[in-house]
Parts: sequence; structure tokens; C-alpha cells
Amino acid sequence: MKVLVFGGTGFIGKNLCSELLSAGYKACIVSRNPKKAELMASGAEVVEWNSSAGSLPVELLEGVSLIINLAGESIGNRRWTRSVKEKILYSRVRTTQAIVNAIKRKRDIPKVLINASAIGFYGPHGNEEITESTPAGQDFLAKVCRAWEEEAFKAQTLGVRVVAVRMGVVIGGEGAIARMKTPFHFYIGGPLGTGAQWISWIHIKDLTRLIRFVAENENINGPVNATAPEPVRMKELCKVLGQVMERPSWLPVPDFLLKVVLGEMSDMLLNSQRVSPEKILKEGFEFWFPALEAALRDIICRRNGV
Repeated sequence: MKVLVFGGTGFIGKNLCSELLSAGYKACIVSRNPKKAELMASGAEVVEWNSSAGSLPVELLEGVSLIINLAGESIGNRRWTRSVKEKILYSRVRTTQAIVNAIKRKRDIPKVLINASAIGFYGPHGNEEITESTPAGQDFLAKVCRAWEEEAFKAQTLGVRVVAVRMGVVIGGEGAIARMKTPFHFYIGGPLGTGAQWISWIHIKDLTRLIRFVAENENINGPVNATAPEPVRMKELCKVLGQVMERPSWLPVPDFLLKVVLGEMSDMLLNSQRVSPEKILKEGFEFWFPALEAALRDIICRRNGV
């Protein structure tokens, strides 16, 4: 099966391409930086396209059965100024619109569109358990995810099976957990905010397997929560991270300090989201890493050669 991957050079994208290639897929990465893509994804075809350059050439969809769209401006690299928030939103919407518009112009359409989203779709929910039926929130990330998904689901009217994979915090060699490790290295690690907020996470291996599982199961459509079945509170996450790294978790970072340093972006770290992967579990998906400690040990100890 030929798969077209947008956003294939990011942390999730390059791991996903490895998963697909190892399973025998013919992967084609669409990137605005083809040289970078070629270095990162050995064995994948690479084509150049920039969403700001105009419409997506319909020829790129020739022979494609599956499209996976992970493209979008990073949400965690800098403060959310007005211009950054516009980039975060429009980078996602623009690419998705281009994909759907290209499908409209294609006679032999792809069977499946898997579009990235995030559990930010739901907004903060305290201790309440969140499932795929929980409505969208009202904060910035919720509005971004809703707009992103709405564009993707337009492909359903064309006869394409569309799945929005709402991802939690991804545990891997890059991303949020990798950044959280730094203070622990210097013995100053600890929970962010009160530590009582729920964190819904997923191991990178389970995420890439889940996306492949969704691609290969025709009865899965609509939103799918991509989180491990055992969410934890921030305080517990930092405690386990410290144990795995053999470091104490003793120095909390107060809410107000995070808000001063990060501004509105601190909401990602302070909001509570207790998410259940209800739909994917009902379909029979089995997580390799359902529990946090095993997930962290796999990432940290393996990278340290333990």
C-alpha cells in the first residue's frame, strides 16, 4: 500500500515512517525540506511541497491508498504571541484544506485520511473522565483542534474514511518528557503547578502502532483518543520519572511562575485531562506500554544503554 505522509520529518512522523516501512508500506513523505526528509527517513520516497506555495498537485495522490497528515507548526517551542497562534492554527488548516481539495480533483480517491489532532480538543476537565464523545472545549488549543478536524472530516463527503487521532503527551526520545528530564539531571526536578492535574500520555511505539492499526481496520472512523489506558497525575509522573532516572522529585514549579515564563502556553502543562482511549480498546488494540513506569524505563534506560 502506498501512503502519503505530511509532517514526516517531525518526532512522530519519522517514527511513524519507520513503522510503516518495516510493515511493508511504500511511504512517500511530502516535505518543504526534502533534503532533511531524505536524511531522516531512509527507504521513503520524498517529494517537495510547501503549503504556503499553493494547491497540492493532484499527481502526488496517484496510486495512494492512505494519507496521513501530521503537519503543523510546533505548539511547544515558544510563547504564544498573536502571530505564533495564527501560525499554529493556519499551518494545520491550510495543509488539511489542500489535501481535501486535491482529493476533490482526483477520480480515484484514497481510501483513508488519518489526520492528527490532540486531546487539547477537549479543553480542561478536572477529574472528569474524557472519551471520544466528550464535546470540544473553548480555549485556544480546543479551537485549533476543532478547526483542524472540521477540515479533515470534509473528505468524508467524498467517500473517504476519515480518522482524527487525538494524541496525548507522547513519551519518546524527543518532545515534552525529553524536556522535563533536564532539571532532573541536575537534581532539581519536580511537578509543574499543583501536581494534581491529570496527564494523559502514550509511548511513541504505541502511537505509531495505533496509527497503523487505525489504517488497517476499516470499521474505525471519526475521532480516536491516542492515549495509554492509565493516565496519571503530574505529581505521580514526576515521581516515577525521578525513580527511573534515580533522581529526587522535590522541587515543584508554581503555577504563577509558569504563567509568567510561558504565558498562555502554560495551559498545556497546567490543565487537567483524564482521557480514556475507549474506542481503540473496544476495537481490540493492545498497548505494549499501558503503564507509565515501563514506558519511561523503555525510553530512558534504552537510550542510556542500560
